[in-house]
Amino acid sequence: MALKDEKTPYEILVRFGDDGQPKGAHVLYRRVVTLDDEVLKDEILAAQPLDLEGFPTSAIMTDATRDALAKVSSQEAQIAALTEQLATANATIQELEAAAAALQA
Repeated sequence: MALKDEKTPYEILVRFGDDGQPKGAHVLYRRVVTLDDEVLKDEILAAQPLDLEGFPTSAIMTDATRDALAKVSSQEAQIAALTEQLATANATIQELEAAAAALQA
């Protein structure tokens, strides 16, 4: 009895901004579970952020496309890090404003 659980790329979704530049990219994977060549499950998984590291590409994806998607992935990570920093800074500001208000009271 051979049980196989395979996940392969199914679809790449790329969003572009009004300026025509890539703004985000996600990938959908197809998961097929088989037991002795009988398909038990065949499903398309939820979209997840595209990580180009180790992602199989083909002739349809030019170097320019790969570079653009890599840039988008990198920028998404930077945006997430900066958003977290901004939230921390805003929390600190609120604490300092509350402390200043308490001193003035």
